[in-house]
Amino acid sequence: MSGDEIQCVYVLHGTDAYRQAEHRREIVSRAVGDADPQLCVSTFDDTAELADVLDELRTPSLLGPRRVAIVQDADAFVTRYRRQLEEYFQAPSTSATLVLIVSRWDRNWRLAKAVARLGEVLDCGPPTARDLPGWIRAGFARREATAQGDAVDLLAEWVGADLAALDSEIEKLSLYAAGRAVTVDDVAALVAASGTAGDFALTNALTAGDVPGALVALSGAVVRRGDELRVLGMLGWHLRRALQGAEELAARKPLTVRMPPSARAGFESMIRRRGWGGLQRDMRRLLKADLALKSGGDPTATMQELVIALCI
Repeated sequence: MSGDEIQCVYVLHGTDAYRQAEHRREIVSRAVGDADPQLCVSTFDDTAELADVLDELRTPSLLGPRRVAIVQDADAFVTRYRRQLEEYFQAPSTSATLVLIVSRWDRNWRLAKAVARLGEVLDCGPPTARDLPGWIRAGFARREATAQGDAVDLLAEWVGADLAALDSEIEKLSLYAAGRAVTVDDVAALVAASGTAGDFALTNALTAGDVPGALVALSGAVVRRGDELRVLGMLGWHLRRALQGAEELAARKPLTVRMPPSARAGFESMIRRRGWGGLQRDMRRLLKADLALKSGGDPTATMQELVIALCI
């Protein structure tokens, strides 16, 4: 949200429930201050009558600085009453705020132009893969904590764009690190949906080109339905690090990938053994396996074939 002044209308546009809840909490907090939200905030669903919502907006708030009317799943509500809402925004209440939570919002509507003039449209869509690391770093910063780049990348791979789950993991990791930067090992040890010893055993076996060891590690990492997708995330993280290392070696630059000194020689050897072209093929194999899993392919066979291909 921009600025400190509370607006007369907010549109929360998008389907991410975490972002919706986050924006809704901030709007209510700004609007009612220390007053009891139960006395100042009314919530309606998609079957709401416009007259009831407008009555709420136009009724003076006696027990708080401002009234807030929230219409959830408001797409149908907006469709039914778009013209009447346009009329309301010609002279909106100065002591109330309307919050419309929608999945569709066309900026070419006259209603949208009125909202842009009087209020604010807030993005509630899931973050893109490119934006996710920045969101994670901001989550640590809000807790006065930091995380190493590899730890951020791995957390993004393992948890994905589930912001509620990410926020929970960031909270846990921040408390655990207690003032120091969160590391990859912290993520592996603490992230509920992920950390197993088999994950790092698997990437270590891939680095060494050890097919039997990789298959054993895979069996230890994939023990429940859904684990295969998490392990794919780990493998993607491993391959991106290798591609970054290959670029640096090709440019005669030192490796900047964070890892224990004892592992650096083996990692560099793996990069040279597979080469830039081989690592690109490995990434294509990973994407093919991801598609197969999401298309109903057999998880065990798909993962075993992938791991073997990444070793030989």
